[in-house]
Order: sequence, then structure tokens, then C-alpha cells
Amino acid sequence: MTDGPFETPAAGETLGRGGRFGIAPMPDGRIYWYATASAPADWRVPDERAELIRRFGGRHEPIPALVHAARADAVRRNDILDLAAPLSTLVHGRVALGGDAAHAMTPDLGQGGNQALEDAVTLAALVAREPGSTPRWPATTRRGEHERPRSPAAHGRSAVSPRRAAGCWGSPGTPCSA
Repeated sequence: MTDGPFETPAAGETLGRGGRFGIAPMPDGRIYWYATASAPADWRVPDERAELIRRFGGRHEPIPALVHAARADAVRRNDILDLAAPLSTLVHGRVALGGDAAHAMTPDLGQGGNQALEDAVTLAALVAREPGSTPRWPATTRRGEHERPRSPAAHGRSAVSPRRAAGCWGSPGTPCSA
């Protein structure tokens, strides 16, 4: 979050070589924002704000103004790891994964809650087929019967690249600072 007020037309996301930058104006004039960039896992720099400015300071306005206005103590960066391949199963014994735990996606896609709802409906349908049994269905077979056609496309959009990570910069309280 960058303190404002800032003039910005609307919420949006800018896609560019090696990264994305998202902006959401708040009613009080502050700007909620995040940035993602491809980087090796566990990669660190001494000054995260300076790295943020280096990577995004040359983009179109208002991005440079926002990153320059960010306080150094308010900039957070966390790794977001990419799965090289989908999980072979979403169920182990009496535990089923759903939402973000089952579907690796960058947080800016806002799909964790949606995926959790779809997973709950799918799991309920599968359990109803075999009441009283412990579900042990592979993610790629039984769940696939209920999978929406858009899911592979969403997975493709969320993937940074195999065996790589994305740095995600943001302010405390943003998806990137979790």
C-alpha cells in the first residue's frame, strides 16, 4: 500500500517482460499494489525497495511514482514457488486438499477461494457416490470428470516457469506479504 493521494484511472494489472504490476485504488486515496517477477528461489537482495525500483521504475505511470513513494520498511518480498507438474492426488487418507493448497497459483489471480468452492462441490459429489468410504481418488482421474475446461488455462496463466520462483513484492496485508 502506498500512501496517497494518487491520481490513477482505475484498478488494473500491467504485464511486461519478466513481471506484472497490479494497482487497486482505495477510497481514501492510498493505492494497494503488488509486483511479481521471475527470480530464482531464495534469491535475496540487500535493498528490496531499490530492486523494486530497478525492475519497475521504468514502466508507464503511475507505476514509477508508486514504487518511488513506497517506504522501504513497507516493502515485503516473498517467494512464490511453481509446481513443475500438477499433484497426482488431492486426497490422502481422510485429508483432502482444496483451494490454494491444491492448486498452485500466484495470489493476484484471486482464484484460491473459487477453487476451494469448486473443490468442495466436487468432493461432495464424489463422496455422495460412495457414502461411508474414505475417498482415495487421484486428482487426474475422478476429479477430472468434474473439472471445468478453464482450469488448465488458469494453471497455464499462473505458472511462472518450471522449477522457478516468482518474487512478489507488496505491502503488509497484501497477498504477497502473507
